[in-house]
Amino acid sequence: MRVLLRNRGFQLLIFGQTLSTLGDRALIIAFGIWVKELTGSNAAAGGAFFFVALPFLFAPFAGVIVDRFPRRAVFIVTNLVMACLLLMTLLVRSAEDVWLLYAVILCYGVSAVIITAAQGALVSAIVDDDDLPAANGLLQTAGDGVKLLAPLIGAALFTLAGGHVVAILDSATFVAAAVAVWLVRAPGDRRHVQGALRLREELLSGLRYVFASPALRNMLLALGLALLVCGFSQTLVFAIVDEGLHRTAAFIGVLSCAQGAGAIAAGLAAGAVTRRIGDIRLVVAGIAGTSAASVVYLVPNAVMVCVGAFLFGAGICWTTVGMITAVQRRTPDDTRGRALAASMGIVSTPQTVSIALGAGLSLLVDYRLLLVVMAAVTAACAVWLARAPNDAPTVRPAPMPEDAPGGKEATSPGR
Repeated sequence: MRVLLRNRGFQLLIFGQTLSTLGDRALIIAFGIWVKELTGSNAAAGGAFFFVALPFLFAPFAGVIVDRFPRRAVFIVTNLVMACLLLMTLLVRSAEDVWLLYAVILCYGVSAVIITAAQGALVSAIVDDDDLPAANGLLQTAGDGVKLLAPLIGAALFTLAGGHVVAILDSATFVAAAVAVWLVRAPGDRRHVQGALRLREELLSGLRYVFASPALRNMLLALGLALLVCGFSQTLVFAIVDEGLHRTAAFIGVLSCAQGAGAIAAGLAAGAVTRRIGDIRLVVAGIAGTSAASVVYLVPNAVMVCVGAFLFGAGICWTTVGMITAVQRRTPDDTRGRALAASMGIVSTPQTVSIALGAGLSLLVDYRLLLVVMAAVTAACAVWLARAPNDAPTVRPAPMPEDAPGGKEATSPGR
């Protein structure tokens, strides 16, 4: 809790992130319901979620923006632009206007990619190296905790007040995030890449850097392969509840809560665990957790399946925190945005493919066999990464305290 109690910049960051995540998650659910209400189509409603995820496949472009412009300015402009774009939903009145909802939600997905990459770069600048795992874990905990409430809040707000009100409220959270960044002085904020834009070179530089580091390369390869099967769970959860437990689909809500609880617990423990075993080993433990969850899911018992959901949530949390921390610690500041964005793209692509692949395979193969495949592949990834060469993280100079002579005030993305 030291980083939370003593670092003003991080306090603003986690406050803004929590507020905005609540608004964003509520908005995504509301948009899906809104499209369903306007069109009557489940496929059309599902399109809202597709447009949120699509931009993450192009994450390296976000890294170029984050490193080429002052990061504080990127945050402020991105938040204010999204606040304005969300107000365009006030024009939506009928099914003919659904395209406008899709356009806005696509822009939201783009902004999320930029904000996620910039946040990772800024966290490493406002907290000490030893506090990075704890800070990333707390951010993950705050986000996962909000996700437990946001779907209910979004659905309730849409039912009571309509989609226009939900969009206006989320627009306000974007403005609040921009104000939080604007209020914090950031004298060290600057362009990290100068000169004429060389798009191809700058897009590839993040990939080249992470693959030049044995530790980062091995971690991303293992994590990417593990996520290529972990996405099966998005579809298999319905079969687990229906065929395995013989319960209604409503029980998925219970499993979502158990998974969220696992993520929260893992996020709170991430700092202490990383200090003991290191950031790469935290990723190993996270992948192993998803493997154990896949095995537990095979047990046709509601309590055991809830335990499996808890393990799965904890495992995904640790892989995320470990990956971000490892990249932050091993990347120089002028490349950090591109390296983080490249890493996001490397792991997001197989995860997106896995969701679609799992949906198709579930129609042809028994869900138990797919769970066995998940368990085997993730276990192999964890064992391989644990045995792979691992270089030491680059030591970064600790940021100067805000009250130290000549020290600078920490900046905060706020979203």
